[in-house]
Amino acid sequence: MKQVISLILFTIPGLLTYFWINLFGVNSSAKRNNTEVTAISILLWIPILCVVLVIYNLLALASHWKKIHPSFNVSVLKRNWKYIDSLEDLTVLSGSIWFILFYLLSTIIISFFLGKLISKYGYKKMIDQVNEIRINNNVAPLGLHSTVWDSMFLGNDAQVIEYKKDGESIIGQLIKVPRAHEEKKAMGLKAVEHWGKVMEYYDVEIEFTYVDTESGIIINIYKKEKAIEAQSLFNERFPNGITDDCSTSVITDDHSSSV
Repeated sequence: MKQVISLILFTIPGLLTYFWINLFGVNSSAKRNNTEVTAISILLWIPILCVVLVIYNLLALASHWKKIHPSFNVSVLKRNWKYIDSLEDLTVLSGSIWFILFYLLSTIIISFFLGKLISKYGYKKMIDQVNEIRINNNVAPLGLHSTVWDSMFLGNDAQVIEYKKDGESIIGQLIKVPRAHEEKKAMGLKAVEHWGKVMEYYDVEIEFTYVDTESGIIINIYKKEKAIEAQSLFNERFPNGITDDCSTSVITDDHSSSV
């Protein structure tokens, strides 16, 4: 039981914040091992603990003001809460189920907003400061995305791509994209037959090319405006479609999403 309580008090807050930060789109360039995750969790635990203790001690202060005690008999609200000013006090209070529930609920809420704050503002500020030093040292600046995969495919925009490997090619609108560190990267494409026919008739400009030097995968990303223009010309030329499916499959503003 002591191990469970220690996990709740000292580990879960940091892990929750780390989870939120990753979910909000700030990922490391490589998978973290257990030691690194533990160290990051401890660092993130500190601000969460500070906020929780401030809130708790304010409630404890209020519980000692007899004038604001509720007239109705609710023992949890009318009890005199003990102040926390040391880890020993925190350990003693961990024996109370009410305090554990309060701590868990507060941790979930605070970790969410802390992760949001870090991912939206803190991370960008840190990158700006790092890049300032890197530029002064004549080193190329870092991008906001930690991996090439994220910067190429996890943007909030519709993409028409050509996937190539071992001489085989498939073209379609990208609708599902895996996250950067998934072991098996599976992609979802829409209107494959339609876009294959469009690219046969029209030479659409390629905007970016992703090359996986390890697996030999090449993914061409077509310029969106040119792809839409080619599609319009194709639909005008073949209003009924070359096949039964072609006339109904058109590019949309559906954003690719990670799964």
